[in-house]
Amino acid sequence: MKNLCTHLLTISFLLISINGLGNNNAFRFKISGNNYTDETIIRMFNGATENFDGNYDAWKLFSSNTNVPSIYTQIAPGQELSINALPEYSIDKSVTIYTNIPVSGTYTLLIEEVFPLTSNYKVSLTDISSNTHYTILGDTSIVFTLNQQQEVATFTFNISTALSVISTDELCFNSGDGTIDLIKHGNSNWDYEILDLSNNILHFGTATTDSIHINNITAQTYLVKSFNKGIIDETNITINTPAPIIANFDLDKDTVYLSEGGIVNITNQSQNAVTYSWDFGDGGNSTATHPNYMYTSVGDYTIVLNSSNNNCTEQSSKNITVLASPNVVTSVENIEKNQLTLQNFGNGNYQITSTHAILTTITVYDITGKIVVTESTQQLTYNFSLENQPSGIYIVQALYEDGTVLTEKLWR
Repeated sequence: MKNLCTHLLTISFLLISINGLGNNNAFRFKISGNNYTDETIIRMFNGATENFDGNYDAWKLFSSNTNVPSIYTQIAPGQELSINALPEYSIDKSVTIYTNIPVSGTYTLLIEEVFPLTSNYKVSLTDISSNTHYTILGDTSIVFTLNQQQEVATFTFNISTALSVISTDELCFNSGDGTIDLIKHGNSNWDYEILDLSNNILHFGTATTDSIHINNITAQTYLVKSFNKGIIDETNITINTPAPIIANFDLDKDTVYLSEGGIVNITNQSQNAVTYSWDFGDGGNSTATHPNYMYTSVGDYTIVLNSSNNNCTEQSSKNITVLASPNVVTSVENIEKNQLTLQNFGNGNYQITSTHAILTTITVYDITGKIVVTESTQQLTYNFSLENQPSGIYIVQALYEDGTVLTEKLWR
């Protein structure tokens, strides 16, 4: 009768104490076997410590009946607890649970969620002898075969804090340089996986510190998982990529004349850029958004634009011709296909064919305005050669018998 009263007294203390602690993160561990039952409680509570807390903890009262199994935690040998109130951890933690088993046999461990677990924690139980892990999701009952033993560390109650994931986006459009950091505070032995949304495993491994850093992550959404003592924690993380930079610009003309100032006006059509660098091909440069540039020497030049944003750069280029004077040649225009065709036979050999009227004079100028070919003709077709001329831009001028003059730019 005394043993029964002692056991009931223990339960009463447990219930009174646990009800005074609030309504979250409390678990009762009840072991049954050999026709007897004993229990202990582990609780996480703001204000509690890992030492003995007079307001929250309760010492273990052991039955004098040697047939009764016992279950408890301890601060240190000789300091056994029936209620163990612990702080609300911000790191992973394992609490050792001890047992006294009177006879070898089958025992049932019932884990009751007295008050619900808050969302920032996940918990499991580990059988120390077999290193088997059991995930605890609400009330859980597990059957064990235990040997006769006294004051033996039998289980661990594992408290897992939320997996922390930190990411950085791609620096440039589709640059593939995103990063993911996985952090399990206070845990130096855990497994991880990173999967795409089709459940393909892209990265995995075992961490030997509380954090893992992964480079060269491409832009998409990932499922990140950690595995620790039967506890699986997972979250989605998205790596973003910035909008693509489009480098582009328009020239108000593709031929400028020194006699008219040699000025080209540029309209920047770039998108998603914030800084610009211009190279005008003659040693001149600018960082203006819409520059106007004055050439001072005859020649063929390439204007190059580098459009940038956050160290990301895209490039665009256009060619421009600088002539001394428009008096050398009338304005360069595109010849309508139904009036004149210019055919390139290769090796500097060309043929002009007119469908408009009889050609009377053909004149070819180099970039400086020098005449390199001129001939009077009364034909619809005329062949000429530039095989002895250097590579570059030439202007072909065709004079018709009706007085029409057409010009075309020719690249040799």
